[in-house]
Amino acid sequence: MRKSIRQLLLELWAVLLLASIGGFMGPFGTYNDDGLVSRIVHWWQLLMGAYVLIRPSIIGLSHLAVKTDLPKQTVVFWGVVVLSVPLSILWRNIGQDEFRKLDGYAGLLPFSLLCALAVLGVTQWALHADKRLRVARSPAAQASSLSDEPAKSGNPSEPVFKKRLSPAFFSPIIALQSEDHYVRVHGEKGSELVLIRLRDAVAEMEGADGWQVHRSWWVARNGIVRATPSGRSWALTLKNGSTALVARDMIERLKATGVLKV
Repeated sequence: MRKSIRQLLLELWAVLLLASIGGFMGPFGTYNDDGLVSRIVHWWQLLMGAYVLIRPSIIGLSHLAVKTDLPKQTVVFWGVVVLSVPLSILWRNIGQDEFRKLDGYAGLLPFSLLCALAVLGVTQWALHADKRLRVARSPAAQASSLSDEPAKSGNPSEPVFKKRLSPAFFSPIIALQSEDHYVRVHGEKGSELVLIRLRDAVAEMEGADGWQVHRSWWVARNGIVRATPSGRSWALTLKNGSTALVARDMIERLKATGVLKV
């Protein structure tokens, strides 16, 4: 909940900043219409109108990408591009006066696309900013960011990656989840963020009994509670309650290990 509120505040602050820039520059012939404050308020209303439509859609498109095992960034980007069309229709019907200088849909469509992509950019910036704030407060992430060299382990029975975690993370690693440039390390009773790519983290888990079941997930065998069919694929329920999807090209391999039972 705290993460969501912080990211929301970052997004709203960024929208206000963009509105201030738009109000100061006065594009589309709006510079001579009103004073600076009025222009900023006007642009803030326009951008918030786009935000209210596009932001929930980005969440839905992200879930759609996960469910269909499609590239998340591609699905979200082109989904936002398509959504700029109903946004322009909405603005055309309720804001004739505000958009009278945009010459109908010929001018309104590029403008709505620009606003929709601006909202997408705001959400991506806020996501990265929020993660950096959280990572900055994590002792494990601070330690791992001091060096790009792989961590050394003095205990041959433990994966090398375990040395990147803080002493507070004492439970076994049950899963690794990619979050952009970070990896969320799941334990039975908590998780930590580490600044590292998933493929590098998986390499440092060499020797552990587990698999990279999806481009965004590595799971340990002893971290799996149950496996259930999910459409044309499978979903793995972990000990901490998280759910990891299985990529279709991993299904046969996991069936051979006995993890997936038909």
